[in-house]
Amino acid sequence: MNPVLEKMLRTNLADGENPDLPLHSHMDQQEGRLIDHVFRTVLPDVSLEIGCAFGVSTLYVCDALSANGKPATHIVIDPFQHAQWRGIGIKNVFAAGYGHFVDFRQQKSEFALPMLAAAGTRVQAAIIDGNHKFDHALVDFFYVNRMLDVGGIVILDDADFPAITRLAKHVATYPAYEIFAVAESLAPIARRMLAKLRRVSLVSAPGWRPGICTSMAFRKIADDDRRWDWHADF
Repeated sequence: MNPVLEKMLRTNLADGENPDLPLHSHMDQQEGRLIDHVFRTVLPDVSLEIGCAFGVSTLYVCDALSANGKPATHIVIDPFQHAQWRGIGIKNVFAAGYGHFVDFRQQKSEFALPMLAAAGTRVQAAIIDGNHKFDHALVDFFYVNRMLDVGGIVILDDADFPAITRLAKHVATYPAYEIFAVAESLAPIARRMLAKLRRVSLVSAPGWRPGICTSMAFRKIADDDRRWDWHADF
């Protein structure tokens, strides 16, 4: 773990130079292990993250990209990085020496993602952790799905939020996806889905909270070739 991230988690401070700014709204170490597992498995050339905040998840990603030992680009979309998060997330990324990995877009994802897709962008890993309303998260996944290569993995963070749980149920109906791994213990939604899908790697660690599934990773196992009238209840 890079020293910047280690200090943030140890001190629970978002900015090592500001003792009055506590760390919050970030992926914890269990979810960080999931990110590390995904990015070291996929070895992406190009990856995508929606939501940066104080940069914790981005630092987990960059740690894995550095360990992969190959050139890589990580596209980070966060329209509120400076207005809400004081630019600390990107500042922390550069302080850790990872600025060369990051292509930062200070745009709303509903505008940035269509432009990336229209430009022919392909990604091999993605994290969706932006607006947590169902319709907005669904739009994020819609475009990620269009850009994600077969074999790629998408992480849905905050899967215990009702809207994201609903999105996870929807993604689980896609013939082109399977659950790859989850962070935290299995919530009922994950238990039911996992009962239907055998190939799954569970990421666990001491201190997990029973009944909570905070992040879910789905692997794209085939091209999304659903018929124009395809429907599955979820």
